[in-house]
Amino acid sequence: MSTTLTADDATRAAAPEPVTEKRTRRRRIPGVGVVLGATWLLALIVLAFTADYLPFIRLYDRPVRGAAAAAFGPGNDFWFGSDSLGRDVFARCIYGAKTSLTISVASILVGTIVGGTLGVIAGYYRGWVDRVISIFTDALLALPAIIIASLLVGRFDVLAASDADFLGFGFSWLTRTWSVTIVFSLLSIAPVARIVRAQTLSISQREYVLAARSLGAGTRRVLVREIVPNVVPALTAVIFTGIAILLAAEGGLAFLGYSVPDPPSWGSLIADSREQIEEAWWMTIFPCVMLFLTVLSFNLVGDRVARRFDIREAAL
Repeated sequence: MSTTLTADDATRAAAPEPVTEKRTRRRRIPGVGVVLGATWLLALIVLAFTADYLPFIRLYDRPVRGAAAAAFGPGNDFWFGSDSLGRDVFARCIYGAKTSLTISVASILVGTIVGGTLGVIAGYYRGWVDRVISIFTDALLALPAIIIASLLVGRFDVLAASDADFLGFGFSWLTRTWSVTIVFSLLSIAPVARIVRAQTLSISQREYVLAARSLGAGTRRVLVREIVPNVVPALTAVIFTGIAILLAAEGGLAFLGYSVPDPPSWGSLIADSREQIEEAWWMTIFPCVMLFLTVLSFNLVGDRVARRFDIREAAL
């Protein structure tokens, strides 16, 4: 038997590229979990923010069976059952989605803007600027988040109920929703700043950034044209994951007694109904299921965005 390689054999052995491209295309196709997660999020967002105009969603705070009615289990009239005051649990879950999503999305956006700016500044300028910002972020990360959140929200409640003012402005506008959003925004700054700083440190040493500097590009141009656009994909993944974390954090905060009462968030629904779980399990289970599915969906989509970014980065 001859062991001599022919030209065709050598060509086939030296041509792995089609396989690589095929694997890359397969990895770029979203998996079933990502598609289902994105579909769930889209449907939930549409229902939550158009609930006032949909005829099959009742008002969340209006008893249907009368104020003295007992809780009824899931059925044709009440898909998720009703609570002890006769209110539709499905409607309360949908309106709760609007409250929870609004708090989480607003908080992560503020944290991303502030934390992303600090991270880019620290990673690009380095030196004493980096040290000062790193000390600030490390101090925030060292604090127990849920304890700090409960303390700050409690303090904000005291300010809102008092006649105190700051520079002539009172605190009557500081509702529980605003308090939780402000606290979550502050707690989101440090993790985002650390991630963006690491990305900026890596990107600032790449060839195209060094080439732009050698050609005389100023700091503003390098940041705006070269660094920030390449940080955005990583930030997108952080935003999805951050929303999932804040949704769960809001539920934990509600268990400590700092829930959003009106319209109730998912955490508020779970906290208020936990004492009745044996008699009316649906009042607790359905908000928990919706919270779980939403957190899982955001994590799946965020993981997909992160992997997509890794593929693009590896292909450069």
